[in-house]
Amino acid sequence: MLTQRPLWFYIKNNPRAFSLGMFFLLITNILDGLYPLLMKVAIDQIEKQVPLNDITRTCLIFFALMSGLAVSRYAWRSFFGQFHTYAAEHIRQKIFHHITSLGPNFFQKKPVGELMSLMTNDVQSFRQAIGPGVLILADGIIIILVVFPIMAMLNWSWTWKTLIFLPVVPFLIWNIMRLIHKNYKIQQDRFSELTGVAQETVGGIRVIKSFAQEDNRTRLYNGVSSAFEKACNKVARVDAFFIPIMEFGITSGSVILLFIAKDDLFSGAVTLGTFVAFHRYIQKMVWPMTALGLGFSYFQKGYASFDRIKEVLHTESDIPDNGTHELRDFKTLEFKNVSYRHEGSSVNALTNVSFALNSGESLGIMGPVGAGKTTLLHLLTRLYPLQQGQILVNGIPIEHITQESLRRTFLLVPQEAFLFSESISENVSFGLPLRASEEEILRMTEIVDLNKEIDALPHGYESQLGERGINLSGGQKQRLTIARGLILKTPVLVLDDSLSAVDTRTEKAIEEELAKSRATLSRIIVAHRLSSLKGVDKLLILKDGQVEAAGTYEEVLNSSPTFQKIVQIQGPGVPHE
Repeated sequence: MLTQRPLWFYIKNNPRAFSLGMFFLLITNILDGLYPLLMKVAIDQIEKQVPLNDITRTCLIFFALMSGLAVSRYAWRSFFGQFHTYAAEHIRQKIFHHITSLGPNFFQKKPVGELMSLMTNDVQSFRQAIGPGVLILADGIIIILVVFPIMAMLNWSWTWKTLIFLPVVPFLIWNIMRLIHKNYKIQQDRFSELTGVAQETVGGIRVIKSFAQEDNRTRLYNGVSSAFEKACNKVARVDAFFIPIMEFGITSGSVILLFIAKDDLFSGAVTLGTFVAFHRYIQKMVWPMTALGLGFSYFQKGYASFDRIKEVLHTESDIPDNGTHELRDFKTLEFKNVSYRHEGSSVNALTNVSFALNSGESLGIMGPVGAGKTTLLHLLTRLYPLQQGQILVNGIPIEHITQESLRRTFLLVPQEAFLFSESISENVSFGLPLRASEEEILRMTEIVDLNKEIDALPHGYESQLGERGINLSGGQKQRLTIARGLILKTPVLVLDDSLSAVDTRTEKAIEEELAKSRATLSRIIVAHRLSSLKGVDKLLILKDGQVEAAGTYEEVLNSSPTFQKIVQIQGPGVPHE
């Protein structure tokens, strides 16, 4: 229902705030419509020189009315603010939750800047539609229903003559807002580009500095920023017509009133108080005319943003979590004729891959760059959808297993070391339900030989890391992600070339730690160095997405030309004990 009728959805889910907001808006406009009548009474009393007590009584009524107006105006703003901020918060969380359920293929199509703009600017634009947009329309309609009868009661002839040009105002406002919307979309596109360039520049600052490309990136950023500035100025130039059009309505009505009211005033047919009150009502009637154009514009702009939100919410994950079986332990893993082709590719990344792994065993995977090693791990951990073949865990098809229990069984330490903008302790404890003890964190960082480097930081283990851990070196980041994996003690530890930036001494310490849990911990290690595969029970050699050889060290050495070449380059017998 949310994606079909979003306004009704949020009214149903937050009826109290919406209803009270509308109720106090009605009270506000009734009181606001009455006070010019009190002004009329007061002015007429002064003109007739009535006793001071009568004027005082009128002033007290006027003060009470204005006090009530202040209270009701505060109330509708407060309640209606709760309504549309709740809606924005709900849909923002819904977008975030849905995005986190989507697979990597989605993020390869959608730039980061576009997604950031969606969760900020588009949500804000939608909030404006169901918040201020609804409010403006309701406000305008209520004012017409309250003020127009009062004006007709005061003087029908003045009413139709002074309001004759006001119907033109909504048409002009509508066209102005249509132009604003057209240019606003361009402004949003430029903003997405600017966000993307800024995010990419900050994220890749080390690479930029390494290649001395600061000036080139600055020129690129300045160009995108300039395009955004021009788009903003174009919107501002169109928006500048808004106030003059509103003033046209007030001015035209006021001028007409001056011409048609003079004879009635001179003859005494109407009082000065009536003239002043009527002029105030003309000013009030300009806003409803403007509100019609402005409110519909907010809707147009907000629902255009909602269309983009809806497109993302309707994007189905290519790896739906439909499994019902919860993994409690690990016994066996079996790949049966698994093939996979990346979207947009003309060749398979994997073709008829088959192998098996039992509890307590370790598997090393090697092969040239592009052989399909990482793709295999992503299929195992359900980051990619299974297209052909079978992957069985404990004899159960992987699609029948819940993704959370699968990923807590097969913990993947990825090739790219990604750290969060939190403390070192929090990054090490990332996968745990509660923060690990200081002793456990210290032990894990000692294994990866990182404790001395952490102690040298100003705040030690409580030192805050920058975005993606930018204040650490590549080797430090990789070792910290390994510590994060070791602390979880999962049944199967999957290392995707995670030891590439680790020296041989640290590599040996990690191997010794893993060996302590040999009976209960299974390992799948992707590596390019033979030393990283020391002591594995089985080797799997991939080439061009196919299994070139599988088996023990001797079996693979005898049957795999690729492995023979690796051994020839790196030295024989290193991984065999």
